[in-house]
Amino acid sequence: MNPITSPTTNSILAFSLLVIGIVGVTHALLMLGRNNPVHIKYFRWAHRISGYIFFILYLFISFVMLQKLSRISTPLPPKDAIHAYIGISIFPMIIIKICIVRLYKNFYRRLPIYGMIILIFVYLAVSINGGYYILSAIKSQYIILSEKGRFLKVNVNIGRKVVQQKCSTCHSLERVYAYVKTEEGWRNYVSRMRAKDPAILSDQEVLQAVGYLVKNLGIDDAKMDVELGMRIILEKCHKCHTLERIFTFKKTQVEWAKTIELMRSFDPNLLNNSETKQVNYYLSEVLAKKKGES
Repeated sequence: MNPITSPTTNSILAFSLLVIGIVGVTHALLMLGRNNPVHIKYFRWAHRISGYIFFILYLFISFVMLQKLSRISTPLPPKDAIHAYIGISIFPMIIIKICIVRLYKNFYRRLPIYGMIILIFVYLAVSINGGYYILSAIKSQYIILSEKGRFLKVNVNIGRKVVQQKCSTCHSLERVYAYVKTEEGWRNYVSRMRAKDPAILSDQEVLQAVGYLVKNLGIDDAKMDVELGMRIILEKCHKCHTLERIFTFKKTQVEWAKTIELMRSFDPNLLNNSETKQVNYYLSEVLAKKKGES
């Protein structure tokens, strides 16, 4: 994940831009309310310096955002589209303000008004995406995943939105939610989907989607779950025979284990080791013959 294009870094840059804009507008207003030449000179320089920093930071953020947009092949969600339009509209406002300062001195006294209008647009752009991201991050669940030798904290709520927005472009979400897999299984699954259209998911979105899928539809080897075992049976076993054949049999725990290994010998890719453990647990707890049963 590129740290420059990460949502956290982008939000920090956006809020920095807003703070610098507030500082610049505040100094402009204070300058108008002062008669002391020394004070006016200080406020003018403070306003000018904050204006330069604001413009440079705005150009940098715009460059980063345009790079990010160029890698997106799907239509933007309405919130992101509004954010982009507001962000782009700030540029001509800044150019108009610079032209007034350099060329149209008659409108010089109105510059604070133009500055406040620009600040309002910056506030709207920042609050739509940056503010929303901060609030969502506070309320979100997280999962720790290993990525290229590093442990990263992944926002599960953002991952859910990635799955809903991106996976539905190729197939129904029911196809996704019907599966349960290990972390490795979900990574392979998402990688296969991405290979069909590399532009549909960025590296960051891949990690977020995997985080959500592992958190909600993942198999935990340390936790045996009857419901999870049943879901795996419903997903996998009907490929070779009817499900009725499973639920009408009565076998001991050992006999079920042998049956599962026999099925795996026919198709080694049918169940991995984690899935086998969950299926055996379900069969031993629900369908296995107990002592004293004929």
